[in-house]
Amino acid sequence: MSGEGAGSGSPAPPGSSPGPRRLLPRFSLRSWLLLSYLTVLALPVVAVVVSGALAGDLRQQTRVEITAQAHVWALTIGHELKAGGSTLDQLGPSLSDRLAEARDRTLSGVQVIDAAGVVVASTGARVGHSLGDDPEVQRALAGEVATQQRPRARVSRRQTDLRGPSRFASVRIFVAVPIEEEGEVLGAVVVSRTPREELQALAQMAPRLVGGVAFTLACTLVLAGASVYWSSRSLRRLSRAALDIARGATDAPQLATERASHVREVAALAGAVDTMRAQLQARLHYIDEFAGNVAHEFRTPIATLRGTFELMHDDPQMPPEQRERFVSNALAELLRLDALVGGLLALARAEQPTGPARVDLHELLVDCCEGRPQVTVEGRAGVVRGSAEQLEAVVLNLVDNALQHGDPAGSVTVRAWSREGETGFEVVDEGQGIEPGDLERVFDRFFTTDRRRGIGLGLAMVRLVCRAHGGEVTVRSRPGHTVFSVALPAAERGSAP
Repeated sequence: MSGEGAGSGSPAPPGSSPGPRRLLPRFSLRSWLLLSYLTVLALPVVAVVVSGALAGDLRQQTRVEITAQAHVWALTIGHELKAGGSTLDQLGPSLSDRLAEARDRTLSGVQVIDAAGVVVASTGARVGHSLGDDPEVQRALAGEVATQQRPRARVSRRQTDLRGPSRFASVRIFVAVPIEEEGEVLGAVVVSRTPREELQALAQMAPRLVGGVAFTLACTLVLAGASVYWSSRSLRRLSRAALDIARGATDAPQLATERASHVREVAALAGAVDTMRAQLQARLHYIDEFAGNVAHEFRTPIATLRGTFELMHDDPQMPPEQRERFVSNALAELLRLDALVGGLLALARAEQPTGPARVDLHELLVDCCEGRPQVTVEGRAGVVRGSAEQLEAVVLNLVDNALQHGDPAGSVTVRAWSREGETGFEVVDEGQGIEPGDLERVFDRFFTTDRRRGIGLGLAMVRLVCRAHGGEVTVRSRPGHTVFSVALPAAERGSAP
């Protein structure tokens, strides 16, 4: 056995076309539900990281912290300048040691600049360097608190401890706060720091989140297991019921249980399968009954033909008059067989889908009755949806039936009508009428009151077509007055053809 189709399920039947190519692997319902639950569990974290919400919050947190530090340094330096009567240039050397000590604790870089934008004290080695061109410094020297965000080279994570104090985001934030004395700007304090990165923040929060994540994961697994159990149990029952129906079972007790399910989709699916079962049973009954009727109707003419030809074969000296009579009888039986075959084909076509075409029923009535002087069309019918060919067969069959069984000297009237949501017509003749005991059987297959002129399939075809179009055909009769009524749902106005 080759390995190409291994594990792919049952082989496709010969001649069947390959199904659509699967874009996703085939998993069990348990796997799909568990994967879905875990995906939903991870989505909030992914959304926070991908949307940049966490990064923005970390940067805002850093901005607030270093702004507070800058204000503290500005107030402290301003107080010392006022108390000592010195200048920033004189105070600068003594500030550097304190700035360095503060950097070790706050991880923030601090620079003190004078009114000209020159660095007089710093946590780094930039004393004497001018920062006057920096936007935040210019705004601070103008008396405003200013912030600025600048990109920086990202530190490799392989060289960084995610849970350590170092920070390695791709930006660095600067805050400049003016140093003022009695409304005069003497200089500014510039504090800068790199925010934490999203992954670093998550790593540092991990110890506190372990318990919550474990509890959430356990709940997810429990919910997934419960969902799999309840849903797969229902699907297994429905699958067994479908297999039982396929094997010919007339009843499936599992469907009654699942139709009462609290899951709406399961109940709907069980109802659909039960409806399919009922329709299959009805179809099988119909086929059995139909096969019996066909066998009965064909048996008589075939037996007559066989007997006729055997007699003619066994008696070559048969008188011409008798031979002519036998040949005429055989020809009549052949014509009946031909009519039966045509009627069965029409009956089979009547059960085919009707199609969505718009049919002007009034125009169809006029066309079918044209050229028949004894037939009069009254009223006006509307538009229906369906098959023009099938509806034409209905009209012709009812009109021909009325002409055949009606009063030869009388007339046939076709009365069309239309009202809200429904339209149709009546075929009225003035014949001898239908016996009350036959009214319930006129639409049965192979039932006819005159076997010399009919095979009993026309009215059965009429009923099938009407029901296939969502309508119905009825009959009422009394001596001298017989009416066949056809009612069909009217097509919606303005709907597409």
